[in-house]
Amino acid sequence: MSPVLHFYVRPSGHEGAASGHTRRKLQGKLPELQGVETELCYNVNWTAEALPSAEETKKLMWLFGCPLLLDDVARESWLLPDSNDLLLEVGPRLNFSTPTSTNIVSVCRATGLGPVDRVETTRRYRCSWL
Repeated sequence: MSPVLHFYVRPSGHEGAASGHTRRKLQGKLPELQGVETELCYNVNWTAEALPSAEETKKLMWLFGCPLLLDDVARESWLLPDSNDLLLEVGPRLNFSTPTSTNIVSVCRATGLGPVDRVETTRRYRCSWL
């Protein structure tokens, strides 16, 4: 079974505004909600026998990142939940491949990353409670 690699993208300014909107909307229903933080996760199905080399990992991080932000992609999550936090991950079902995955795989193959055969994107939410 091939490993699934995870690449986490730190929220940029516009995602912070979306988090604020989401928090305000949820606080109407859940007044004890203190805050909501988000991040994007690229779940990469890697089919090679060996894990990606440093050069391949660098390419993947470059593809998933913003060219204007440095170090906005990491292999570890930016969201570190406390004991009272709830961490949710929302994305497509794993039993079919999305059109976005097909497009990302085409870009990966064009850059020499042949072992990538599927990339699904999920949104992760950390909800903080009072």
